[in-house]
Amino acid sequence: MAAEQLHFVILGAGINGLSCAVRLSHEYPRSTVHIISEHFSPNTTSDVAAGLWGPYCLEGTSEYECRSWAQETHNYFLQLWRAGYADKCGICLVPVIELFHRDTTSPWWQNIVFGFQEMYLSSDDFNLAHQTNYRNSKSVAFMYTTFTCEPSKIMKCYCDILSNRNVKFHQKRLQSINCLEMLNIQANAIIVNCLGLNSQHVFNDLELFPVRGQVQKVKASSVFHSFANASCYIIPNTDTVVLGGTKQKIESLRIDPNDRYSIRANCFAIQPHLKDATIVMDCVGLRPARSSGVRLELEIISFDNGKTLFYLFIYLFINSYDLTTCPSWVQAPNGPCRHT
Repeated sequence: MAAEQLHFVILGAGINGLSCAVRLSHEYPRSTVHIISEHFSPNTTSDVAAGLWGPYCLEGTSEYECRSWAQETHNYFLQLWRAGYADKCGICLVPVIELFHRDTTSPWWQNIVFGFQEMYLSSDDFNLAHQTNYRNSKSVAFMYTTFTCEPSKIMKCYCDILSNRNVKFHQKRLQSINCLEMLNIQANAIIVNCLGLNSQHVFNDLELFPVRGQVQKVKASSVFHSFANASCYIIPNTDTVVLGGTKQKIESLRIDPNDRYSIRANCFAIQPHLKDATIVMDCVGLRPARSSGVRLELEIISFDNGKTLFYLFIYLFINSYDLTTCPSWVQAPNGPCRHT
């Protein structure tokens, strides 16, 4: 298929789908790209995330693949940050302190982030204990610096880029794979599936399951570090601070007042001054997790009407809604906002 004849249809308009659209429209400028999604920002799962870089919910995905994707994405954030796109793309360089039980091993990605240190806490570690209000001597602290990339901001940047390219947006809910047969899709089109959790129904992927995340966003200009332990996390963004969160294998988008109370109580135990922070909003998102890990594979499907469509399945959840190991992201030489 000649490059100028390529036709792409991307299913899903979260951070993964928009990233694919930016990458494909840049690599194949004469192609046509259609994005089909029921929801667009600010109403996607991605919009709920704080965007802290960090692998999560990888299940059966090989470390080799995860390391490659994670390193490329971390380098991508660094490139945008150095090139002056941090504000527009919602990228911040953030110090992180994470507390675990002492038997927790160092993560495989420790050499990707900046300045990774491991500290076994004791009763003498008053400075760190004071910062975290944590007194358990049988614990270990991982301290490092990495990026946050706010999905809402970088998705807006991507939409601005795509609006100046041969890309069309279609708001439509897909009930099943048969819906695609009824759409006017070019024969031999390449379908890129970035539907996330909705792939359960559209493509009958029974390995997918939701991991419910509830957070609260507040105004707190004095928070510059990210803190996390087994009970909660505090992640500063450019305009708000995200307090979280839940990791429940249930499918509910309702704001749970009990979760809200637990999130606030646990975060206040770490940073008591957050009690005075102005509440901006409570949010819930359903992370798509998969029992056998990330799905990144090609499948060819022929319909009864004679059309043959090539499906590239790209759906996963990595911490912060595909912001850590998104395989569709590219190391753009001039930054994403200069692609025309």
